[in-house]
Amino acid sequence: MTRVAVLGSGGATALLSAVLEEDRGIDSVVRKDDLRSAIRDADLVIGPWVENPEEARDTALAAMSAGKPYISPSSSPDVVEALLGLDGQAQAADTLVVAGMGWSPGITNLMVKSAVGSLDSASRVRIGWAASSGGSMSQSALSRALGLLTGEAFFHEAGNRQAEPAGERSESIFFPEPVGWRTLRLARAAEPLTLPAAFPDLRDVVVKGGLTDPLTEGVLRSAARVPAHGPFSSRTFSDKLVQVAGKIKPTTVPWSAIRADVTGSKDGSERTITFGLVDQLPNLLVAPLVVAVQMLAGGMQASRGAVSPEALLGPDDFFERLAYRGVRLAALQRT
Repeated sequence: MTRVAVLGSGGATALLSAVLEEDRGIDSVVRKDDLRSAIRDADLVIGPWVENPEEARDTALAAMSAGKPYISPSSSPDVVEALLGLDGQAQAADTLVVAGMGWSPGITNLMVKSAVGSLDSASRVRIGWAASSGGSMSQSALSRALGLLTGEAFFHEAGNRQAEPAGERSESIFFPEPVGWRTLRLARAAEPLTLPAAFPDLRDVVVKGGLTDPLTEGVLRSAARVPAHGPFSSRTFSDKLVQVAGKIKPTTVPWSAIRADVTGSKDGSERTITFGLVDQLPNLLVAPLVVAVQMLAGGMQASRGAVSPEALLGPDDFFERLAYRGVRLAALQRT
């Protein structure tokens, strides 16, 4: 049996705690305001959904000093990169840090790993996500989109890491119904930082994202354009725009989706493998963490170091467990 500490507050934290408490493989869920006390009483630690790399790093170091495996659900590439930088310390502490265990990054990384395993070689990856701003996790979707469509976006092109302003390079991408066609833009993402390290043949990796409701995304992009300095600059003003966006009743279905296209060669011919997944946002936020906890509790805690999901987890077992929780992967056929 496993005792799991769930750190942080707000967002999907309460839902994650409730789901873990219902899991028969989990002995108890530890929820305490005192960080060190929570870590001390747990066998495994799930960090908070944060975008501040220093906060994430300090929390991971606290878990490492106690010798407890640590899973971070943060989608921030800055957080993922900071946590992966702890690899040497995690190995020295004889424990494990998993960085970026969510839906993107997280599920997307394992979509790519599954596709790469079906090819002789893989050279290009395109990942897309579309988040619904409707439902109980609307503010989580808006905060996520604001954070990932603002600032500098990394991507891998011709074998080199590059960066451009997030929110550019709009493109219409199809997701499984009922989401369908959505306009996505270059997003700040961790996958271009980790996938080329796991699969050295990859030359191009790009991630694009957006909201399923165009009107809501328009208001959100206005918030993203609030300058960092000047007479009208204000985090409060930006936050108010996000609150306005949250009050807009979405005109589209309350489903979120992810898609991964992996192009490479198979038996001497070029081939593209495409995976897609559609579900409610709360499930996408929580289910991959629950599955990761199950897999680690099942004997993977012998792993050491700071790693990304694709470097640690097997996609077949992961997606089988994910499907058991109702989140099902689909192979998309090109016509």
